[in-house]
Amino acid sequence: MALPQMPPPRLIALRSVATLVISLLIAQAGWAAAFLGGDTGYRRHHEVMAGITLAVCVAAAVVYVALRRTAGPVNVGLAVAVAVAASVQYGLGVAGSTSLHIFLGVLLVGLGTALTSWTYRHRPPEPATT
Repeated sequence: MALPQMPPPRLIALRSVATLVISLLIAQAGWAAAFLGGDTGYRRHHEVMAGITLAVCVAAAVVYVALRRTAGPVNVGLAVAVAVAASVQYGLGVAGSTSLHIFLGVLLVGLGTALTSWTYRHRPPEPATT
């Protein structure tokens, strides 16, 4: 019985980036839930990781745009949407707009989940043969 073939390196890179993004988004939600639930020590984790999460989301969008031929238009659109939403989310957090920050946070995790799911299910284009 033969092992399944490895995906192309570019798709491995996209899947790794998507996994990192969704991991950070879920961690942010967990830290927010912890300090909103009364354990105020986690607020600082949430604040510090917000900048890192934003940077990773923007870097992920850059990677998706750079690898757009492999990623496809849906994944590129999702990656850019995650970066934009993370930027707005960061601004809402800094501004102290808690209700909108929580609402957008839920949507952001949904976008990150969609990006991860679409990336893992995506089949790269076949190499051109000429």
